[in-house]
Amino acid sequence: MAEAFKFSKTKIADHMEKVGVDIRPVVEPKLDREKLYNVGSKLVDKYPNLFESLVQSPTEFRITKRFIFPGKGEAELNTLTITQRGPVFTFPRIVGAFEEEVSLNSVEDVTVDCLNVFRDIFPEKKMIRLGLVNDYIFDTGPIDSVRLISQRFTKLPVSTEGEIRLRINQPNDDYNRIIDIWALRKVEPIPEMPGKLQTQGYAVRVNVDFNNRDTSIDLDNNRILGILHDGKGYNEKELYQFLNVCFGEE
Repeated sequence: MAEAFKFSKTKIADHMEKVGVDIRPVVEPKLDREKLYNVGSKLVDKYPNLFESLVQSPTEFRITKRFIFPGKGEAELNTLTITQRGPVFTFPRIVGAFEEEVSLNSVEDVTVDCLNVFRDIFPEKKMIRLGLVNDYIFDTGPIDSVRLISQRFTKLPVSTEGEIRLRINQPNDDYNRIIDIWALRKVEPIPEMPGKLQTQGYAVRVNVDFNNRDTSIDLDNNRILGILHDGKGYNEKELYQFLNVCFGEE
């Protein structure tokens, strides 16, 4: 069974898309407090469907958004976080807890627009690397994900009670294409056996980080759009060719 499993978009149970930018000199929440507030305020006004509440302290800056799924519940997610490396934008695509797809603006358009706001307020900063990161959870149903990964990508005999995680970089001349793969289990408590859990299903988590290798230049809008376009193309086609190995593309 494991050998025949085919990764495809229809198997995606959860999907978060992120865009992270490496900034130099680094952004410091304490020293850049006022500028960050100005960035956040402009983004909240411009994209209320993605940015809602500012969270700011001397050590952190982030913006959250409450996504409401009628009849199911709600989820508050960080949609912009300032890390030690720079801003990270998060675009929820499929929220697995509610089995809901989220419809948002184009990642390319929003990213370029938001980074232009950032540049206007931080003209001294350089953007040297941009990474498009897609975090997927593929539902494998009853197929043991540890066995699936070990059989497809290694020659290691891994017990189904064990763990496996792989990290592969397939760089080309322009980009790092880093894929993290690891096995997940869906577990539930056994009502008649307190403290005991039973496996209800399996999944494979795949994290894809597509970023530019050359960090010697300040990225302009055309270069940013090029990275995002090429990264999207990789996730649409080549990723599935890699995951499915001998099964071909999706």
